Amino acid sequence: MLERLNPGRLWIAAAILSVALGFAYYAAGHPMDFRVYHKGARGVFGGTLPVYGPVSGLGWPMHYRYPPLFLLLFWPFSLLPLGAASALWTGLKVAALAWVAFAIARRGSVDRTSSVDGGETRGRRRLHKGPFAYLITVLLVAPYIIEELRYGNAQFYVFALTAGSLLMLTKRPILAAVLLALGISIKIWPIFFVPYLAVRRQWKPVWVTMAAVLILAMVPALYFGFSENINLLGQWFAQESQTQLGQSEIWFPNQSLRGVLMRYLTVIDYSRVPDSNYPQINISTMDPSFVRAIWMLVAAAAYLGFLVLANRQRNSDGWFEIGLAFCLVGLLQPFTQKYALSILLWPAIVAAGLMTRPRIRILLYGATIFGLVQPVVQGASAQRLVQVLGLDFAATLSLTIALTLACVQFSDDSLRIHKTETGLTEATPNEI
Repeated sequence: MLERLNPGRLWIAAAILSVALGFAYYAAGHPMDFRVYHKGARGVFGGTLPVYGPVSGLGWPMHYRYPPLFLLLFWPFSLLPLGAASALWTGLKVAALAWVAFAIARRGSVDRTSSVDGGETRGRRRLHKGPFAYLITVLLVAPYIIEELRYGNAQFYVFALTAGSLLMLTKRPILAAVLLALGISIKIWPIFFVPYLAVRRQWKPVWVTMAAVLILAMVPALYFGFSENINLLGQWFAQESQTQLGQSEIWFPNQSLRGVLMRYLTVIDYSRVPDSNYPQINISTMDPSFVRAIWMLVAAAAYLGFLVLANRQRNSDGWFEIGLAFCLVGLLQPFTQKYALSILLWPAIVAAGLMTRPRIRILLYGATIFGLVQPVVQGASAQRLVQVLGLDFAATLSLTIALTLACVQFSDDSLRIHKTETGLTEATPNEI
């Protein structure tokens, strides 16, 4: 049987296994964020720790921050010793990474022809990829993937659920909706895609997703009881709404738009966070509440603009729009830590097919350089400076602009194709 296997695939499988074992070994001895989940779950199920509050998990700022459902999903890992559980968690994550990466790349390698709501959309895409394009993809996203694997956070599992949902949306809409609902039920950010599906008139996944979110929110009542589960959901909502939408900054240099605006336009009191050695880079001393309001307005306007773009292109397969959406999640959400940008995997793979377009290629080079600065700079002071300057924000922003240009350019190509196929002549402004 081994003789029938493709040698190339054997090498790929061996490489994936080696990476999984390497990161699993590292995670067994360095269970960073994972130990919060492990300690919190054991404490809750053992009756020694509350689910929420400053003393949950390992204590503030490493306290438990997920909905009650995550505790039940995590329960099997809590039965294992910390090192073994962390190794298994990381090894399975590498397997999820391989599956998602190959699935996205495989989808991007075909002509853009898909069925949307029973109709066929003609191709807009013949993407040219070569070894150098794939190298840029790897260099662009590798720092964030490695950081996510090193931290042991749940972020990549949520990304895998969301990406898997979007990949199977056309052929298996119900399963796709359930996967998206599960991602929302662990971390709220995948809800970003529900209005996107709505403006594309994909109503079945929208309604199934929202119904599944409500059902999954009630599942922990089987363990905690109905009234206690409602109480826990209330505690979680109060804790996270105060953390995410409050006036104060969180305990790391936030790489979202909010974090960059706060660091450049206000004075941040680093004495209130665990590491007080971050430098001040502010060029203004505005009121933090005013800057927060600016962030909310800009974020709302950007998201609305994205939905308008998605509505205009609702008959496409959404390849570039989804990549743009993942970028916008990193930019617009209240807080974005470096490992959270592992969600740029989809945009980075999309970018591999855009290297032949000069303006987009320059932006991708910029995004790659910005992302690689922190891993190569030496010294704690330099590392802190890079973080507060927001170079990961700059990388995400460059990738966002590149994919916005791609969406607009391919939209124009689609218009020309449509007018050619329907026999229309050169469009006038009124026709457009």
